[in-house]
Amino acid sequence: MSSENTPFAIKFLRTFCPSQLLEEIEGDLYQKYLNDEKLIGARRAKRRMLWSTLQYLRPGIILRHKKRKPIPQLAMLSNYFRIALRVMMRNKGFSMINIFGLALGLTGALLLGLWIQKEFSYDQFHADKERIYKAFNRNTIEGQLQCWDNTPRVLAPTLATDYSFVESTVSYSDYKAAYLFTVGDTKLMMNSGAFTDDKFFSIFSFPLVKGNPTKVFENPASLVLTESFARELFGDKEAFGETVTVGESGNSFPLTVTGIVKDLPSNTEIHFDYLIPFKFLESLEGKDTNWGNNSVSTYVKLRTGVSVDMVNSEIADIAKKHSKEDNTTEVFLYPLTKMRLYSRFENGVPAGGRIEIMRIMGILGGCLIAIACVNFINLSTARAQKRSKEVGIRKVTGAGRGSLIFQFICESILVALGAAILSLLAAYIALPMFSEMVRQPLSIDFQDLNFWAAILAIVVVIGILAGSYPAFYLSAFNPVKVLKGGEITSSGRNILRNLLVVFQFGFVVMLIFSVVVVTQQIEYVQNRDVGYSKDNLIYQFLTGDLEKNYAAYKTDLMQSGVVESVTKTSSPVTENWSSTWAINWHGKDPQSKIDMLRFYIDDNISKTAGLRIVQGRDLDLNKYPTDSTAALLNESAVAAMGFKTPIGETIEDSGLKWHVVGVIKDFVLTSPFQKVKPMVILGPKGWFTVVHIRLNPNKPVQESLDKIAELFSKHNPAYPFDYVFVDQAYARKFADVKSTLTITGVFSSIAIAIACLGLLGLSTYLIESKVKEIGVRKVLGGSVLSIVRLLTVHSLKPIFWAILIFSPQAWFAMHWWLESFQYRISISPFVFLISAVAIVGIALLTTVLQTYRAGQANTVKSLRSE
Repeated sequence: MSSENTPFAIKFLRTFCPSQLLEEIEGDLYQKYLNDEKLIGARRAKRRMLWSTLQYLRPGIILRHKKRKPIPQLAMLSNYFRIALRVMMRNKGFSMINIFGLALGLTGALLLGLWIQKEFSYDQFHADKERIYKAFNRNTIEGQLQCWDNTPRVLAPTLATDYSFVESTVSYSDYKAAYLFTVGDTKLMMNSGAFTDDKFFSIFSFPLVKGNPTKVFENPASLVLTESFARELFGDKEAFGETVTVGESGNSFPLTVTGIVKDLPSNTEIHFDYLIPFKFLESLEGKDTNWGNNSVSTYVKLRTGVSVDMVNSEIADIAKKHSKEDNTTEVFLYPLTKMRLYSRFENGVPAGGRIEIMRIMGILGGCLIAIACVNFINLSTARAQKRSKEVGIRKVTGAGRGSLIFQFICESILVALGAAILSLLAAYIALPMFSEMVRQPLSIDFQDLNFWAAILAIVVVIGILAGSYPAFYLSAFNPVKVLKGGEITSSGRNILRNLLVVFQFGFVVMLIFSVVVVTQQIEYVQNRDVGYSKDNLIYQFLTGDLEKNYAAYKTDLMQSGVVESVTKTSSPVTENWSSTWAINWHGKDPQSKIDMLRFYIDDNISKTAGLRIVQGRDLDLNKYPTDSTAALLNESAVAAMGFKTPIGETIEDSGLKWHVVGVIKDFVLTSPFQKVKPMVILGPKGWFTVVHIRLNPNKPVQESLDKIAELFSKHNPAYPFDYVFVDQAYARKFADVKSTLTITGVFSSIAIAIACLGLLGLSTYLIESKVKEIGVRKVLGGSVLSIVRLLTVHSLKPIFWAILIFSPQAWFAMHWWLESFQYRISISPFVFLISAVAIVGIALLTTVLQTYRAGQANTVKSLRSE
C-alpha cells in the first residue's frame, strides 16, 4: 500500500495504535475499505473506515505501550445498554411513561430529602455539639408532669461554680422588645437581639470575623453584631471598634462594637442580629437571683467524658437547695442536637416533636418512588407477550438466564438514570418554590461528591429493585412455547399487577383523605370564636419616649377622630409573655399548681380589643381610682379557681392583692388549636410594653395610619413609626399547619400524576391486547358505550379495592394527627365519600378517553392487524 493511496484513517491508526494490534487489524481494515469503495463510493467508504478505526483505537490509546486485549465484560455491558436503548426507542410511549413517572417520584423524594437533611443538620455544626446541653425545668402542674425550657437567670452561674463536671455555662435571652440603634444619621429599630454571657463563643461555634471570642464581653458596654447588621449600620465603613448608641435620647447608652460574627446559618435554633452582655443589663438593673423567675435559656457545656445521666441526678434538686421558698421544680439537661426534632415532652419524658413530621415526609418520599417503581413493574410484565419472542430467540441462540436477567436490569438502570437526570433538573427549578413552602432556604450542592454518590446509588438501587421482578419473570419464559406463539401471561401475574395498582391508588386515597381533613381542620379553627375583634385593631411597642408620653399620646389619638379606643398591655393580644402557678386565692389547695396566663392592662380593654364582659365590668380608672389593683378573670380561670360569685373576690400575685371586678369570655391568646387556659388580667400596677389602638371603621385605614404616624413622631421623635395589624398576627398562627396542607397537596398531586401515568400505560396495553376482541364485539353489534364500559370497569376494579382497603388506614392516620390539637374536628363520613369520588373521577378522566378512542377505531383495520 503506497503512502499516497493510504486512507487517512490508516495513517491515523498507525500513529496511535500499538504495533502488535496494528499488525492484526490493518489488513482487515484496508480490505474492508476496498470492498466498501466499490459498493458505496470512496467518500462514504472513508467515513465508515474512520468510524471502524476509532472503535479499534479506544483500547489502543490506553494500551499503547502494553499489550492487552479489551475487557470482554465491559464490551458485553456496553452491548446490554445499547440493546436497552434500542428497546426504549422502539417503545417510546411506554418508555416515556416509565421515565416521567419515575422522574416525578424522584423529584418529590429529592425535595423531601433535602428538607429532611436540613432538619437533621440543625446545630450539628458546633465543634463540641455532643457536650452542649440546654437546661429544662420539670414539675407537676395540674396533675401532669410538665417540662419547659425557661430557667432562672441565676441557674447558669450556680452550675458553673458549684459543679466540677460543668466546663462552662451561659444564660441567653432573646428579648422581644425593640431597641433603637443609632450611628450618625442612621437609625434602625431591631428586636432580634439577645443578652448573653462571656462564655457564649466558647460554647457555640459561631465564627467571629473580627474580635477575640474569649474577650468580646470583657467590657460590660460591649456589642457584637452580625455582618449583615453591621453593614446596615455602618455601610462600607469598618464597624469593629466603633461606638453604637442604643436607646433614645435621655435613655441611651453608648456600646462599643467588640466583635463581628459571621451571619448565622439557617440551620440553628439560636437566632440573633446582635448580642449584649448580661453584665451591662445587670449594671443598670442589678442581678436577678430569684429562683422562681424563669426568664432565660440556660446552655451548659459539660467536660469531656462526663455522663449526662449522672449530671441530671446531681443537679435535679438544685433549685430546691438554693431557693428560699418551697421550690419542688427539678432541673435536667437535654442535648442541644435534639432540640429541633425531639423537643416535645409528655409526662416529663421526651415524646417526639418535628421528628414525626420528618418521618411522615420520609415515608411520603419513599412511597412516591415506590409507586413509580410499581409503574415500571406493571408495564414491564404487562408487555411480556411482546418481548416473549425476543427472549425465546435469545435462549435458543445460547443466551443463559443470568445474561437475560442482567440485560433487563440494565434496561431498568437506564430508565432510572434518565429519570434521575430529569428529576435533578426539575428539583433545581422547583427548589425556590419548595423552600418558600417549608419556609427554609434549601439548596443542592452540586460540588459535593457525596451527593453524586448518593444519586448514583439511588439510580442503581431503584434500577435493581424495579427491574428485578420483570427480569426474573421475562427470563423464565419457555422458548419452545413462546416461539410456537403460546400465551405466556397467567392469572397470577394479573393478580400481582392488580395488587400493585391497589397499592398505588391506596396511597393516593390516603393523601387525598389527608388533604380534605387538614383543610377542614384549618377552616374549623379559623372560624373559631376568637373572643375579641381582630378587625381595625393594631398594636405598637412602647419604645423610647412613648411610655412617659403615653397619656398625652392617648389624648391626642382620641381627639384626632381616627381611633375609637386606646389601651396599653403587657404583651400583644395575640401572644403570651407571662404565666405563673403562684397566684393565690381564698380556698386554694396549697398543693395545687394551676398554670395561669398573666396579662396586664391599663383600662378599657373590652372596648379596645373587643373583649366581652360576661359578669361585672371593665376597668375604668376615671370612675374607679382603685382599679389600679383591679383584676378581670376569664371563664376558664373562674372554673379553675372554683369561684361561684367571682366579683369581689381577692387574688394575690407577686406580693400584691388584686380585687376582681369582672369576668370576660374566654379569648384566644395563644394557640387557636388548643383550649383556652385560665387567665388573670391585672390592672395598671403591672408592667406594659405594648399599645393597642382600635381604628375608627368610618375612616379610611391609610388616612388613620398617617395621622397616627404624625402623632407618634410628635411624642416619640427618636423612633421610626411601626405597627402590626392584629388580624395579620393572628393569621400567622396558622402558618405551620397551612404549610403542612400545601406540602401534602403538592405531593398528593405528584402521587396522583404518577399513579395516573401507570393507569394510562396499563389501559393502553389493555386496549392493544384486546384490539381483535373490540373489533369482534363491534361486528356483533356492540356499541361504543358498551365497549368503553367494559374496558373502564376492568381498569377501575383495583381502584375500588384501594378505596375499600386504605380508607380505614387513612382514618387512623388523620385521627392520630388530630389528637395533637385540643380544639379539633371529628372526621365526618363525607370525607370518605369526597375522597372516593375524587379518586374515581381522576381514574375515569385518565382511562375513558383512551377507551373511547379504542371503541371508535376502524373495525376492519383492527381485525386485519396481527
